[in-house]
Amino acid sequence: MSQILIPCTLFLAFTSLIGEAASEPPRRTPQVPTSSPTLTTDARERWAIRGCPLDVECDHAQLSAAILEFERKAFPPPSPDSPWVSANSSPISLASAKKTARELTASHTLPSHPSQIDPKYAWMDNLVMPDLPVRWDRRVIAFLEFYKNDPRGRQIMAVWLKRQGRYRDLILSYLREAHLPLDLLYIAMIESSYDPHEYSRVGASGLWQFMPYGGPIFGLTVNRFLDERNDPVLSTRAVTLYWADLYERFGDWNLAMAAFNAGFGAILKGMAKYNSNDFWQLLEWENALPWESSMYVPKALAAAIVGHNRKAFGFADIVDDPPIRWDNVTVPKTVSLDAIAKAAGTTRETIETLNPQLRRGRTPPGVKNYQLRIPLGRKKLFANRFPQYHDEWANNDVYVVKHGQRFEDIATEFGVSRSKLRKLNGLRSEAEVEGGSTLVVPKLSKEQRRINLAKAKDNLYAAGVPKGKPGDKLIVPLTKPSLVVKGRKRLFYRVVAGNSLWAIANAFGVSTTDLANWNGLDPKAKIHPRMVIVVWANKDFSPEAKKIAVLDPARIQIVKAGSKLHIEQTETRIGRKRIVVQAKKGQSLTSIGKRYGLSARDLARINHLAPNAELQIGQEIIVYKVFNPRASKRAAQQAKQAR
Repeated sequence: MSQILIPCTLFLAFTSLIGEAASEPPRRTPQVPTSSPTLTTDARERWAIRGCPLDVECDHAQLSAAILEFERKAFPPPSPDSPWVSANSSPISLASAKKTARELTASHTLPSHPSQIDPKYAWMDNLVMPDLPVRWDRRVIAFLEFYKNDPRGRQIMAVWLKRQGRYRDLILSYLREAHLPLDLLYIAMIESSYDPHEYSRVGASGLWQFMPYGGPIFGLTVNRFLDERNDPVLSTRAVTLYWADLYERFGDWNLAMAAFNAGFGAILKGMAKYNSNDFWQLLEWENALPWESSMYVPKALAAAIVGHNRKAFGFADIVDDPPIRWDNVTVPKTVSLDAIAKAAGTTRETIETLNPQLRRGRTPPGVKNYQLRIPLGRKKLFANRFPQYHDEWANNDVYVVKHGQRFEDIATEFGVSRSKLRKLNGLRSEAEVEGGSTLVVPKLSKEQRRINLAKAKDNLYAAGVPKGKPGDKLIVPLTKPSLVVKGRKRLFYRVVAGNSLWAIANAFGVSTTDLANWNGLDPKAKIHPRMVIVVWANKDFSPEAKKIAVLDPARIQIVKAGSKLHIEQTETRIGRKRIVVQAKKGQSLTSIGKRYGLSARDLARINHLAPNAELQIGQEIIVYKVFNPRASKRAAQQAKQAR
């Protein structure tokens, strides 16, 4: 894959504005990879971002809450009641926006120094500028004053500058390698406060706050065990590709930064709407750019200015956090972080800090020779001690869950309790596991798995409503048991937690409407575990090839839902018999129920009556009479209550 570079003329322009010594804080020994990691990116999606193919030259938490409070007061968003603007638009009116645009066009003059705006800003005239283009806009100045004079702003900036030391060298090395402006470093500052564990309410994550759909475009893996958006090395390498693509699209760093915040589509829409590519002018037009973006770029530029002028803003005494440094080691298969920490002579918390991309307390299953980070200087110790913990990882295996497979059946097949299987995989809930998920399981012989699998299947088919015993068939009530769909074969799928009608239809390659019709279901309502769904699939459809667990027709008993046979079969299984009695003079549901150990409410529900309904002489009442108290707890309890 060809490397994407910013044009040399642009880079020379950046470096002519300010030397590297002024662009960077004092240097330390950097903790950076010896070579850039290779990422498999999504060429089609990057084409959409860049505006042309990759191989073609284009024409061209608390801190957040505090700064948002300032932004809303200093630059209030428009009223949602305005008929002219949306909730994300700029506060300036349409009339004044047109006036401002005419004035800008006529004058062609912009202030080169803050003192030209107001003499009180003269102290800003000699500030060192970042290598990003800065316009002395009222918003930039407002943020500078906020960081310098407002207690909230000072607290926020102090935390940001202190944390910057952790990843500064790493980020600068990748920006320099990609010939990008070094002060994009400050985008990570305002995005995540340099916290790779940061998650936003909309799902963005990591130092650069990639969205879930954005990370994979640039080669970052996001799954249940791994979220490489949180990996400071890989995400920084990925974001250099993203910045290069955005600049290739817009040719302007202010627009590129706005697109990084709001998405390139939102910026293109505003540019087309007002026929302008001037970021600062677009800010003055009604609903041209999202309100958040009008704050984002000035905030980032102001942060970069402060970073280059710590003394002028009163932050000269800030002591940066030391850079996070590490040794890289590889492990042959999935290993718990507890075992890794023991081998490295450190704590699990330290390993988690160095490897924020690991989500489940272990390296990802199914990945051989996974590389991870341990504290600097522990590599030799790790190599000597890791083999001692062989039993903690060598006796585990990897299993891919089939669609429709119950978690308890997997636990049974691998001879482990459900709680231990959850712990082994760092699961908070079994509902997190779905078809296609990878699980870490104990390593068993094929023979033992075969024995356990037979037991799991017995448990599955006995786990109907009501429950049966091993060897019983699963009772499957259908609204259309005699339905036949010409040219298709009938399959039976048992619903597990997290399934939806749409997901099942998609897995089998059928429509949701058809699936609902075949089963007499409301397509808008949810489905729930233990339900059995009939699927009329294409004759050549292979559940095995698609890793879908379907029921064995020989081990199910089909009945028409609500039929006499259905009721008799289910009641027989729990030791009761369905009988009909005729009410005698003076009898009530309560008096009849006492004889059989049932309450008036039990009989009312069975017979669709009110509990206090008056019975007529000879009126037929359905009763469930116990004939085998040992068949179920319900039957035993009812027999005990019978008089």
